Amino acid sequence: MEQRLKAIGQTCDVSCGEMLYRFVNPAYSKAADIVNGAGALHASGRWNTRGAARLSYTALTPETALAEAQAHVRYFALPPSKALPRTLVALKFKAGRVLDLRDGKVRRLLRLSEDTIRHLDWRAENQSGRESITQAWGKAFAGAGFEAVIVPSAADSSGANVLVFPENLLPGSQFKVDQEVMHP
Repeated sequence: MEQRLKAIGQTCDVSCGEMLYRFVNPAYSKAADIVNGAGALHASGRWNTRGAARLSYTALTPETALAEAQAHVRYFALPPSKALPRTLVALKFKAGRVLDLRDGKVRRLLRLSEDTIRHLDWRAENQSGRESITQAWGKAFAGAGFEAVIVPSAADSSGANVLVFPENLLPGSQFKVDQEVMHP
């Protein structure tokens, strides 16, 4: 993986300036909690193993953010209410070192299929004591210094997620909550 990333260097980097979205547990709705990526230090996800790197999972649309927030309860066939309450937050994002895995050319260069991105059962891999290929790629992306990676959503067939590596943000980049969550 590292060799493939070195081979493409920065030739596939794109700039990204988007409003991103995320549904968060109200207990973790302080701006710093949302953007610092610390959740990835405590729990594994499709693109990270617990403790490997700070990573903030976001989506390009509120609809994809909702689908992602519900993915865990759907996987375990729990009632949707088990994922609630959640608060929708908008995040201002601007970065220049972004890899876009929606681009088939980029996926071919990395030899990472859209089917793997969308359908790999990373939970089953972890339950069998293995790191999933998407988790290994997430670690490689963080190690290669990418600020973010845009990936097709596994939870919303028409959506995309933006994986932000807060510790890799370069000077001039931006990743912040648009409006602080205020609770009564």
